[in-house]
Amino acid sequence: MKRFFSRSGNARGDVLRANVIVLIFVLAHAVVCLALHDTKIGDGIFLTFLTIGMVFALIKYYRASFDVFLGLAFLSCFAGFYIGTEGAGLLEKWVPSWGVWINVIVTMITTGLLGQVIVLLVRKDWHVGGKHQ
Repeated sequence: MKRFFSRSGNARGDVLRANVIVLIFVLAHAVVCLALHDTKIGDGIFLTFLTIGMVFALIKYYRASFDVFLGLAFLSCFAGFYIGTEGAGLLEKWVPSWGVWINVIVTMITTGLLGQVIVLLVRKDWHVGGKHQ
């Protein structure tokens, strides 16, 4: 499993593996949202931890620095919260009968979008000191 989460040097294969990492977190977000959304504890803190975990996994995969991780984790948590709550509010106006599934769908889309943006930002090694492209 550790070999799967290390880059091979093949750009296409590395992006595919990064997308698998994102997909794993999309599915984890969906399960947590479905299981905990309408509970007393809620899903917010767990979704935040999963978002930070996704950012950390992608940063480790692409060997980015810790300050890049901090910045992207901070922005991803705020963007995920805002896009998720606003997106759910919009979708609820269109199809109010879907209930918790609205939150699950919006959570999955938001997580996938954030994951793809992070992959696009860190895959070109722009974050590595002394290397300019």
